[in-house]
Amino acid sequence: MPAGDIPARLMPVSEALSRLLDSASPFRAVRDLPLSECRGQYLAHDVVSRVDVPAFDNAAVDGVALRFADLDEPGLTLPMPLRIAAGDPPATLMPGQVARIFTGAPVPAGADTVLMQEDCELADGRVRLPGRDRVSAGQNIRPAGQDAGQGQVVMERGQRLTPQALGLIASVGCATVTVNAPRVLILTSGDEIQAPDETPLPGKIFDSNGPLLEQLLRQSGFPDCRREHLPDDPAMIENTLTRVLTDPQQRPDVIISTGGVSVGEEDHLRAVLEKQGRLDFWRLAIKPGKPFTYGHVDGIPLFGLPGNPSAVLVCYLMLVLPTLRRCCGAASVLPAPLSLPADFAIPRPGKRQEYLRVRCVNQGGQLSLEKHPNQSSGMLSSAVWADGLAVVPVGATVIAGDRLDYFSFAHLLN
Repeated sequence: MPAGDIPARLMPVSEALSRLLDSASPFRAVRDLPLSECRGQYLAHDVVSRVDVPAFDNAAVDGVALRFADLDEPGLTLPMPLRIAAGDPPATLMPGQVARIFTGAPVPAGADTVLMQEDCELADGRVRLPGRDRVSAGQNIRPAGQDAGQGQVVMERGQRLTPQALGLIASVGCATVTVNAPRVLILTSGDEIQAPDETPLPGKIFDSNGPLLEQLLRQSGFPDCRREHLPDDPAMIENTLTRVLTDPQQRPDVIISTGGVSVGEEDHLRAVLEKQGRLDFWRLAIKPGKPFTYGHVDGIPLFGLPGNPSAVLVCYLMLVLPTLRRCCGAASVLPAPLSLPADFAIPRPGKRQEYLRVRCVNQGGQLSLEKHPNQSSGMLSSAVWADGLAVVPVGATVIAGDRLDYFSFAHLLN
């Protein structure tokens, strides 16, 4: 799969992402939340264990606890005066005795090994034991502090709060966590846009970018987001921006706009935004997409995305979301792609790095990538059909069987 040079005047996607990550500043907005309310968000502070987990040596199986030194030849029978269940107080085992023990129960003082009940014969308060050669000292015991030690950092700033992470945090005795809580403002613009619940009008289109971005943000861990639609009226745009930037209850920590910030005569949002700060207009070697804006408005970072919905999806996943994660303190901002063979061909090299909407399919036990037949940047049905993106580098051609980097939507948003 030969690759050519990146065309002049187009910024490579890798360079754009590097610039964005280098400019990322930590979010100042944080919030303490109970574990029941913070799934999917990003930690603002480390989580430190309050206790050892487990707090004591405990049995990993149902069986008998004993001293390894008491084992001898197969068939040895020892008395079993103790019965210890999960939640029972600590007990002491005397030499030459065994204890009936259950999963999670504290191992009695004096015992150093637990045998599975299937490996023993229990009858009339005594146990017939296997020979020492079939047993390892210390087996089937979960030692205190195996999962976490008191004072140990178990989750670091920037990590995402998955269900398994929340379970771990609860296990170390923490009921609340401090999360990054940026307020995100989504700006859509244009007189051609109308709300989905309105009667269709000639020359108008329903707003898809607003709902798309709102749900992308929520699914990727940023629930505090809201939308404002701006008409093609500079005065009204300026009034709206002044209101949201000066009201402490509305002032955002991040602004994401779609459309209206390019170089067209009807892109009124750009002129108003430039009065409030500094914007850089990039022409990216990315498809779908190309025009991309980044800057600061009254000190607030702003991402200006193209107006086509599939371009919004790709630019959010590959550029905006990684930057938001870095602002949260995340070290890893993109998942590692899979390398999978394509079942399609692209005979002509492109001038931009293309993110194809594809589906991962199983053909005879082998995974491969199937491309949606319509890759128009104005289509979202292809993104619904697809389960991820396949990356075709600048200047590359593809023949069936060539391996491409594949990012699943599930991994990108996780």
